[in-house]
Amino acid sequence: MSPSTFRRVAGGAAATLLIGATLLSTAGLTLATVPSATATSEAIPAQYSATGNAGFRGFYHYTDGSTLAKLFLDIPVTGADSNVYLLVTRNGKPVACAMALPVACVFKSIRFDEQFVVVAAFHPIPGSTSVSATIGWSTTGSSSNDGGTSHGDTWPTPLVTQTATLSTDSNYGGGFNVVAGGGIGNGQSVSASNRQATRLADLQAGLAATVLDGATNLPDIDCIPNDPSTPQVDCSALIGEWSDVSVGDGQSFDTPFTVLIVFYSGTPKGFVHTYFDANGDPQQEFIGSCAKKNPVYPCFTWSASTNTATIYTFHNGSYKGQ
Repeated sequence: MSPSTFRRVAGGAAATLLIGATLLSTAGLTLATVPSATATSEAIPAQYSATGNAGFRGFYHYTDGSTLAKLFLDIPVTGADSNVYLLVTRNGKPVACAMALPVACVFKSIRFDEQFVVVAAFHPIPGSTSVSATIGWSTTGSSSNDGGTSHGDTWPTPLVTQTATLSTDSNYGGGFNVVAGGGIGNGQSVSASNRQATRLADLQAGLAATVLDGATNLPDIDCIPNDPSTPQVDCSALIGEWSDVSVGDGQSFDTPFTVLIVFYSGTPKGFVHTYFDANGDPQQEFIGSCAKKNPVYPCFTWSASTNTATIYTFHNGSYKGQ
């Protein structure tokens, strides 16, 4: 065989090896698909007031038929100085994850249809106007738990940063409640220019909560006149402002929480409460005075010395005196 013939044969063999390697490489890339899963996140609530904490919630649902050896959760945060609440559930049951800043934890053997929910709250740095959190899930970790050598699959792609902002509206109060029996309120000094103040108390831990009042605050459902189910309601006799309250995801509760409304002037004889029920239908109820013994909720008490009504209720919604 001549040298030139040998070079052609050798060159053809090398080309064949290169093509084979390319095909193997391409096949490998084709097989390396990201396991199917969905991941979402949100700030709860979207705004917090000066004394409130910033809350966030993330969901992860694994829908692939293969099993993940490990799943990492990582939440880098900006604008906060501490992690003040953390609850992670796997298929509805709490799982271990250390409170830290940033949050970083790992779970093993993730199988089809498993679901994770993380709820976390952070204390804003004094003077900060926002808190941002990026809730990410991955197969091999991220920089806070593997020293910056991250690689592998990540959900969502691209990562999404959620931001809660500081509200300076004195009629608004909001934040994430981290202790059982806690409360959240707006500006509590009433005057001729701020004729009403609203505060929530007796809240469950781990819930976002907001209040809003003010002359320009209009409820989602206004007073319903001549409603045969609430004959005590007189829409023409309403006093004060609407106080709109939200606790959790707008659901009703098995045990009552309290709404405290301070009036600059006027004495309510009852309250009109409008809200949406579990089916999304508008509802109205009349809330009367609490019995001195064995009160039946919802009802309210009145303190003449502080011009404060304390409403014991199970529902979110809007309240106005009558």
